[in-house]
Amino acid sequence: MKSRHELREAVFKILFQIENTELDYKELLELEQEEIANSSYVNNTLTEIIDKLEEIDNIISNNLKDWKLERLSKMDRQILRISAYEILHSDIPYKVSINEAVELSKKYSEKDESYKFINGVLKGIVETSTK
Repeated sequence: MKSRHELREAVFKILFQIENTELDYKELLELEQEEIANSSYVNNTLTEIIDKLEEIDNIISNNLKDWKLERLSKMDRQILRISAYEILHSDIPYKVSINEAVELSKKYSEKDESYKFINGVLKGIVETSTK
């Protein structure tokens, strides 16, 4: 059984692929292991992020200081989207979500210091959200 961390990492990889291919998330899910493709967490999270993408991107953008969302690396953008969604629309404690985002950033981000940036943006989202 996959851990929540592994499932979150699968969501990250699928969101990244959506931005880099012509495939939609349902097509990409078909290419995944059965456990990932059938995971309610993966399916619900992908569906919700895609449905709420404009709202999530606006909230992220409002918490970027002197940056534009489009200027962020594709990897950092997906990490922020997942965590912002979890902070705003799930019952996952925000500290867990931020920690997971930092871990994903340390593993996948192009710049060594990206995790600090991601941590700061997400803390801003927590502070400005009504949750």
